[in-house]
Amino acid sequence: MQTGELKLPKLDISINLIAIIRQARRKFRIKNSFFTRFCQFFLTAGIIIFLNSCNYQISPNQTADSQTSATQPITQLSKCGSRSNAPQDNPIATKYKDNAFAWTKNIKWNCVYNIKDFPASTIDASFNAARDAASANGGGVVYFPGGTYNFADNIYLKDGVVIRGDTPAVNDAKSSSYNPATKLVFPQYKPSLSGNGTPNTTAFKKILTTNPSKDSNIGVVNVDINRGAIEFSSAENSDNNTNQNIIVFGVISNNVADPEPRVPESFQNPWQRFSNRFAANIKIQSFANVLISNNRLNDAATDNFNQPNYIIKQLRGNSTVTYPEGEKAKFNYTDHYGISLNRFSSTPKQLPNDPNRFPNFFRKGLVIQDNWVYHTMRVAIHATGNGLIIRNNQIKDEKNKQAWVDPTGTKQPQNAATFENRAIDWSGWNVTIDGNNYEVYRHTIAGGNYESIDGEGILIQECCGGTSVNGVTISNNTGNSYIGIYKVPQVKNVLIAGNKVLTNITNTPAIYVSADTNGSKNRMDNVKIQNNTLSNGILARASNGGINNVIQGNRSNNGGDISYSCGIKVEKNVGFVIKQCGT
Repeated sequence: MQTGELKLPKLDISINLIAIIRQARRKFRIKNSFFTRFCQFFLTAGIIIFLNSCNYQISPNQTADSQTSATQPITQLSKCGSRSNAPQDNPIATKYKDNAFAWTKNIKWNCVYNIKDFPASTIDASFNAARDAASANGGGVVYFPGGTYNFADNIYLKDGVVIRGDTPAVNDAKSSSYNPATKLVFPQYKPSLSGNGTPNTTAFKKILTTNPSKDSNIGVVNVDINRGAIEFSSAENSDNNTNQNIIVFGVISNNVADPEPRVPESFQNPWQRFSNRFAANIKIQSFANVLISNNRLNDAATDNFNQPNYIIKQLRGNSTVTYPEGEKAKFNYTDHYGISLNRFSSTPKQLPNDPNRFPNFFRKGLVIQDNWVYHTMRVAIHATGNGLIIRNNQIKDEKNKQAWVDPTGTKQPQNAATFENRAIDWSGWNVTIDGNNYEVYRHTIAGGNYESIDGEGILIQECCGGTSVNGVTISNNTGNSYIGIYKVPQVKNVLIAGNKVLTNITNTPAIYVSADTNGSKNRMDNVKIQNNTLSNGILARASNGGINNVIQGNRSNNGGDISYSCGIKVEKNVGFVIKQCGT
């Protein structure tokens, strides 16, 4: 019996009121029709008051002794939710104070549909019934009490519906002891290294939403998800999205992957598979208001598998090479993006520099904070927005990585290959990147002396989804690779302050700001690089000048140059070699 639930004996509510009244009239010889109507009203009202006082309700399609079904849950007096107990607080307000993210109040946290109240032959069917009940009542929370729930396929939210698990005992996802009691488990890919291999359809599942361009007030909260990506992203033109108010909070995510669509090619074994570099643990495209917070990604990737006798093309020509060693062609569940927010839309040929012309790059209300992210290829945090906030995240990577296969899974890697090893890749205007702790490492190519061409710490660049720069604060971050505004032709209103780049895995200056591109010389304005502690030098370049640009109060622990364009004020820096301006 659930707490607060009152069990009543079986009650026949089809009481023959007319028979009772007739007996009373015969006994007292009363013939007044008014008395008859009065007694009918009185007795009917009495029964209703009695049932309500016992918190016992009857829906139009249920008898009083009927059991709760997957399609007809017994509802509470609040007209939303199912009968079993469940948390009803706003978990975002609980962690970040009541008004920190006011838009989260639009979610119906108090309308909770406990999955236990929707019994069915599979948990997939139970979820669909609970979700549909919430959706039909204007939204709410599908609650999974502590336990393990094994799903068979993708699941889909609907507009206004949030998945929620038990509140964890430890509430900080950056802690190694973070362990939500609610576990959602999706099918494991079990490779067969012969014949045509195991079909991809047996695994690689996701939590999606029914109408991703419109569904709002949705999310996933306080669950451990194994083998299921979270993807609220539309293949449609994201400039026309209206979806907003999306939360991913308190989630552990492991063993996420998509299979590379090009593998196997005709020359490869039919059983070969490769991890698609464009997958992501969390991928969202939104019109406004997204909070991706307090999540822990890839802390226990257990499903990686080796593929002995994997065939690829040689670097030059059409000959093939076979790797007998399976670890050289590992299917790796961390070789992809961690968090991607509004970055998987088509990239225009022209630099996005106007929110009216390129609205998807300048959405508002986007926050990525307090997450722990491990990844071994591509970008840990990948986002764009107007007012975008990326703060207090911890980013981990694997040392001594080696690559024997190109990121496409089809050929040998070349010495100049990029695996896009990067901690934070951002774009947009009025951005804040603060308090992050990050590490990033390059791949050694095919066991040789060359490393992959990447390894950036915090980066915006002209290509690949970058925008012009108009307002950014990069402050109080600590990492092992450089901070770069890399060859962006429009740069203004920048503060880079209080950061610590104490080692640098690249030869690039620890802070690199250049408005000059390979094709043009440009200007920058109001760029301030102040009070940073660095392992090597600083570069600030804008050959067409600018105003209010300053390099001031920085310290280098291991030497390094300050290289800058004339017109930039350079003062009170310690431990650097100050070069002649313009050189």
